Amino acid sequence: MKREGMRLLVVDFDYFFPVPQDPRDPLAPLFAWAHFETPYYLLEAWEERALAFLLRGLSLPEARGWEGFWGRFAFAREAVLYYAESNALAFHPEVRRGVEEVVLFDAHHDAGYRPLGEEPACDDWMVFYHRLGARLRVYYPPWRDPSLEPEPKVPVALEVDPGGRVEGVFHRVFVCRSGAWVPPWADPGFFAFLEEAPLPKVALEALLPRPFSLEALKRRVALEGFGLRFMERLKGRAG
Repeated sequence: MKREGMRLLVVDFDYFFPVPQDPRDPLAPLFAWAHFETPYYLLEAWEERALAFLLRGLSLPEARGWEGFWGRFAFAREAVLYYAESNALAFHPEVRRGVEEVVLFDAHHDAGYRPLGEEPACDDWMVFYHRLGARLRVYYPPWRDPSLEPEPKVPVALEVDPGGRVEGVFHRVFVCRSGAWVPPWADPGFFAFLEEAPLPKVALEALLPRPFSLEALKRRVALEGFGLRFMERLKGRAG
């Protein structure tokens, strides 16, 4: 009997963090965020983003839909889950070894959005798998409009996740937090999501909950609310 080719399941946690897709949505401006994998965008930028919600009396947006996700898959007995901050590490030597098919659950196809560099980045690592001859498939979350994505630079099967059981057996798993896209207040959900996975886990880089105090921000809003709202209005006019 022919052995099934090595299959890699990749899950970006931003799959579970819905953002408005319609620019006419009144909340859309609050999600008009720049995204770069730098220390500032992983941590400090989120305080101002959180304040924009709190100043309007809105709850912070949360990750959702991750509970029970792992029950959709069958894993080989020897399967291992690797995890890291950036999806660029989905092409780590330990992860990519022998992979013939990549199945990605993500809000982005990660198959190239700009001129390619020599090393894989968070937005083009799928191109590097294509160069190895791997088959590529992306499942977008139900909240994501695929038409907003540019064409991949390599052949990728794209579809909105229909839910339910995913066919076949996976021999390896990689999960990334994508902290430039997913806020620190969602970290408890991320680590619970990791814990739910019924597999041995290997960290490819140190990954800890990011410091974030919702209560401190609420106190700041209460103490400085008028001045903060005034600055928000000035910033809106400048934009």
